[in-house]
Amino acid sequence: MVLGIVTMVGFAIPFLNYVTIVTGIAGVVLGIVGLVIKFRPRKAAIAGVILSGLGLILSIVLVIVYTAAFVGAATALSHETVPLASSSPSSSGSPDDKASSTSSFADGVLTTPDMKIVITDHKVIPVGAPGNEYGTKPVLAFWYSITNLTDKKLDPTTGWIGTITAIQDNNPNAVNKLNVGSLPDQAFLDTQLEDIKNGGTVQNAVAYELTDATTPVELVASDDLGMTTIGKLSYPVQ
Repeated sequence: MVLGIVTMVGFAIPFLNYVTIVTGIAGVVLGIVGLVIKFRPRKAAIAGVILSGLGLILSIVLVIVYTAAFVGAATALSHETVPLASSSPSSSGSPDDKASSTSSFADGVLTTPDMKIVITDHKVIPVGAPGNEYGTKPVLAFWYSITNLTDKKLDPTTGWIGTITAIQDNNPNAVNKLNVGSLPDQAFLDTQLEDIKNGGTVQNAVAYELTDATTPVELVASDDLGMTTIGKLSYPVQ
């Protein structure tokens, strides 16, 4: 039971949740052993199995989420900083080279030197509805296609998370960045982290947990961890 409590307390903390996976496994094993040998009090063994098992599942889920976020950040850091326009008449490179290095985010299309993302659909999914069966908040879901324009490693999920942030401007004191929710379309369960070939295009979906039901959500695109904004698009939630 003690291991179960430790697992439940620490599963949400980045890096510590690697440890809670171990404590969760140990707690489940010891709880089962306690039930087999009829450990007293029996309720402690049952509580240990439940807490450890639940903490283990949550730890694994958050390890996957955090890993995707960190990979996205690393991908963004690896991008070369390219000026959108050159004021120097002596700069080298053909006009085509300069055009290909520009980034833009408009009309549902994000283009960077490394990728192209096209938003194909979006909708609000209430709690309990298909695509948000286990959530506690309504979500705004987006469906999109993503194309890899280079030989760099790219997958559908980190390509989006590493460049696009969702903001619901309902906090007068701070920027309200929305949390990523669970995958809203099970059709992409096995492909959301697949490697995209150079020139390849795949489909995916992502959802954000809404903090109110009226304030529009603004998608902000950046390929340098938010230091430079490529563009913004607003989506209603009503």
